[in-house]
Amino acid sequence: MKQLDFKTEKVQTLTIDDLRQTYKENLVTGQPVGGIYHYELIAQVMEIFENAGLKPAIQEIFAADNRDSKRPGVTLLPQLEEKYGERALEAHLLRRVYANIEVRADESEDMVTCLAVAYHQKGIQVGIGPMVRVCHNQTILSARDVVSTYSWQGFRQRREELTIEALMSCVKDWARIYGDQQQGRMSTVEHLKSQAFTRDDLYKTIGVLVEKRIRHDTGNKELHNSAPYPLNSSQINETAETLISNYSSEFSFWDALNCFNTVLKPDRMDIPQVLPQSVALAETLLQIAYFQQ
Repeated sequence: MKQLDFKTEKVQTLTIDDLRQTYKENLVTGQPVGGIYHYELIAQVMEIFENAGLKPAIQEIFAADNRDSKRPGVTLLPQLEEKYGERALEAHLLRRVYANIEVRADESEDMVTCLAVAYHQKGIQVGIGPMVRVCHNQTILSARDVVSTYSWQGFRQRREELTIEALMSCVKDWARIYGDQQQGRMSTVEHLKSQAFTRDDLYKTIGVLVEKRIRHDTGNKELHNSAPYPLNSSQINETAETLISNYSSEFSFWDALNCFNTVLKPDRMDIPQVLPQSVALAETLLQIAYFQQ
């Protein structure tokens, strides 16, 4: 019997078979809350890429607890504990799940393209971009590489929600034109690698990150910007300290992006914020890099 202990560890690593065994949350009609189960969502995304002749493989799946009092990320059902045992996998209802799926079509020793799939109380998010192996960084380089059911690509607000079918249609487009889009993504990576990241760039980037966080959090309507910020205050402090302490004249903008990106992981932050902050971070570094030309 597999047990989970979210009181000790707020984030647990699971397999797709584990997810299948957890309690299924349904509406009174018998349909899944949110329109699809988490394990079905992951399986469908993988099937789309398999049908396109690519080679998807699950790298990892996280389930996380959170403090939502109405629909918490994890609910442990006592009646099912009586049936299956204390803290049994089958007695858990999971509402906050994040998966990384490798697309093993053009992997290298240091990098592989990954699909990021986030399932949570707000809805569903899917993103695609390079995963750097050594630091385990999922990088989303462009707003066009993210889609969600509750805000459109790049998390730009819109009035109507996107259906799961429409979201899957976007994923099918990614798979269909994977080669062309991948060339663009790799071209962006090479540009960032070719641009030296100076100390002036470091201080400028820290300043821009702080300003974006302030504009997002302020109550001043003239300053406020509702777009997701790249990093919150503690994330800026941690990554900036690392960069300042370890700065080298050999650093590129790609190195800097990966340093800032180390904190944007589902086991280190709130899952719904991972992809929007990753997009905002890449956009910020790209804007500064291209401005330097």
